[in-house]
Amino acid sequence: MDTEKFPVSLIGLPYLMGSKGPNLGYQMAQGPRVLLAAENAPAAMQEFFSDVETVMIEDADEPNTAFTGGDYRLLPVGDQMSRVLVQNIRLAQEVKGARDRGRIPIACVGACSAALGMVGGVGDVDGEIGMIWFDAHGDAQTPDTSENGFIEGMPVTTIAGKCWPRYRRKIPGFREIDESRIITIGLSEMFTPTARKHANQALGTLVYKPVIDAFGFESALTQALDGLASKCKKVFIHFDTDVLDPSVLRANTHAADGGLTDEQCKTAFGLIGERFEILAVSFASYDPVVDERGPKVLVPLVVAAAEAAAAGLARRGGAA
Repeated sequence: MDTEKFPVSLIGLPYLMGSKGPNLGYQMAQGPRVLLAAENAPAAMQEFFSDVETVMIEDADEPNTAFTGGDYRLLPVGDQMSRVLVQNIRLAQEVKGARDRGRIPIACVGACSAALGMVGGVGDVDGEIGMIWFDAHGDAQTPDTSENGFIEGMPVTTIAGKCWPRYRRKIPGFREIDESRIITIGLSEMFTPTARKHANQALGTLVYKPVIDAFGFESALTQALDGLASKCKKVFIHFDTDVLDPSVLRANTHAADGGLTDEQCKTAFGLIGERFEILAVSFASYDPVVDERGPKVLVPLVVAAAEAAAAGLARRGGAA
């Protein structure tokens, strides 16, 4: 199938908790720079696609007049939530811009909260869309259930319309994705002896250990995807890299035993592309300090996601 004609935009958002610098215990903000270094994802992508561009978002450190109109009371400078919002606005702009030019947006981002910007970037398409969330964690807390208010524990609930209503709607193009159109895949921390109290909080159809043990991974995922296909035809994929089992890649310090293999993830991308138009894909939370195997493991997955999106477009005779 001829997929190389579809242009790809590799978009980097090198921020975590609103900052580019290393946060105490985490250097996930550096993950996009490593994965999108010229010799990594861009070089690998060019073996399969004839038109590949790389864009690194560097201008979203603090709110400026473009976001506030000059009234900094609207988005206070120095506030983490203001910075995260600005970064999601910029990401939404880049994703939408890529799609407007007929390109497939594949983003590498430092944090899962960047999924808000991804949803904004694809939000102007016709019809309802779904979300497929790969993660070792459900990221389904709210300000009422969280003990620390950490926004990175809330992106799925925010996207599903369960919290942060006015905040999320400041992202251009953002529209909620109902829980009935969400699949969460992985959730390995839930089944570890050291699982945190909120590890069992997740939304949507769950493809996780009890279902995988009962049906096998491919069958369990196929059932979930077929159910989603009855509700929508277009999806956004979020791939938190710690969904992978640590034996494959310890993507960050939150990785948990019992995760997926890289081959299972490639299979999953193919199954998704057979059933849906993949609007965009984000790869999040790779900490290059924790495990240097990241490029070797993750770059082929980035390529596989782009190939699945292109194959789906080719089957439908469309453009990104």
